[in-house]
Amino acid sequence: MNLQSKRILITGVGIKPVGHVFKDITTGESSHTPVFDGTTEYKANIGAATALECAKAGAVVHLVSRTADKLQIVKNWIEKEIPEARVEFSAVDLSDTKQLKKLAEDLPDDLPLYWVQSVGLGAGTVKVKDDNPYLLIDEIPHELVEAELSVLTNTITFLQLLLPRFRKQKESRVCIISSMSAVRSFASGSIHNAAKGAISRFANAAMIELDRDKIFVSDVRPGGVDTGMYDSKVVQDTVRRISQNFNYSDIHYAPPSAVGQAIVLALSSDAHITSVNMVGRGQWPHEGS
Repeated sequence: MNLQSKRILITGVGIKPVGHVFKDITTGESSHTPVFDGTTEYKANIGAATALECAKAGAVVHLVSRTADKLQIVKNWIEKEIPEARVEFSAVDLSDTKQLKKLAEDLPDDLPLYWVQSVGLGAGTVKVKDDNPYLLIDEIPHELVEAELSVLTNTITFLQLLLPRFRKQKESRVCIISSMSAVRSFASGSIHNAAKGAISRFANAAMIELDRDKIFVSDVRPGGVDTGMYDSKVVQDTVRRISQNFNYSDIHYAPPSAVGQAIVLALSSDAHITSVNMVGRGQWPHEGS
């Protein structure tokens, strides 16, 4: 899997302090991807772990999120893991169209540009109470509806800004991270399922529409991933109740690095990988309601 001579733009890069340690059902090892800043350990989110995996494959990685301090920590971590890595970053509010437009205009054009859209509630860009998007219908606040749907809005806006450049390239690759929640509904998941379904359907329509321009879009649908989003007791108790609906007593999470490896494959394959469904080992592997 080779991404040399490519610049991978990754939106939604983030880290969270370790609040709980989950174990892989097979290895017994921690299931998160650790990021160290001195002696302080964080959990990488999907965007951060994907940046590491893309850098391993030889890409120049350009990290984007709201907070420069966290981006610097991720940059330092990648460069420590891969001394020859080329890491850039931009602190941008992804809900600010003017900032997105400037980012699109300022990106260097010395290399072909690919894009990984990894923005979600776990990325830190959007805040929800207790990090918990899994609420019964009676409990859903308007703020959560706006937060969930803002991911779709931001994705459409930034893709529109990137399309002129993509159309000039010999080939472009785009990975949009949606979720297995797009295809497997559950109680307490109504707004989360709806929002993830919307972005997944958008990715699917975009891959059909843009294929003729040699812009190859992939819909990457991870299940629960150990990013820190599930560390709070509120979320753990909620997910445990959801698991019981699928005849599981608990849930096991995939490491963010595993999602990053799947994305590298989608970005580098000689085929157009249209979609990827993936869950942690031991996590309910349902692909439908």
